[in-house]
Amino acid sequence: MGRTVTSRISAFIATCAFLGYVPARLTGRDRGAGGGTIGTLVGLAFVPLLPSSHAAYAGFLLAAFIVSSLAAHKFCADTGIKDDQRVIVDETVGYWVAVAWLPHGILTLALAFGLFRAFDGLKPWPIRLADEKVGGGIGVILDDVLAGVAANLVLRLLLCIAPW
Repeated sequence: MGRTVTSRISAFIATCAFLGYVPARLTGRDRGAGGGTIGTLVGLAFVPLLPSSHAAYAGFLLAAFIVSSLAAHKFCADTGIKDDQRVIVDETVGYWVAVAWLPHGILTLALAFGLFRAFDGLKPWPIRLADEKVGGGIGVILDDVLAGVAANLVLRLLLCIAPW
């Protein structure tokens, strides 16, 4: 992997402060399982720091999408792996989309976590289409953002049926 400042910053962002390396180090394999859950937990940990106004949250999500796409693109280019499993910022951003403009109570956050992980893992249409057809850093991030949108919509429906 490159040793330039840009490469190091991209690696730091794409792997969420190098937490994306943890599963591979624990399993001794290049492609350790569990990185997605770690990335989602990072997203959950930062929920209290997310902007409270709708406009600021929208701007934050847009900035997070752009920065994470650029970082994922650079990191994957440096490693030579199309969708490197050490990139976990995609799950972090996807989870932030899953909880966007919803109450941040414990039940909502827990359901968002489970629904997001399910949509990210199962990749129903159009999430799978984005995963297969969109390349580069945008492709790495976009399928998780779409999984977050799906989780968010399901949560909104659940809140309409049974508000908690």
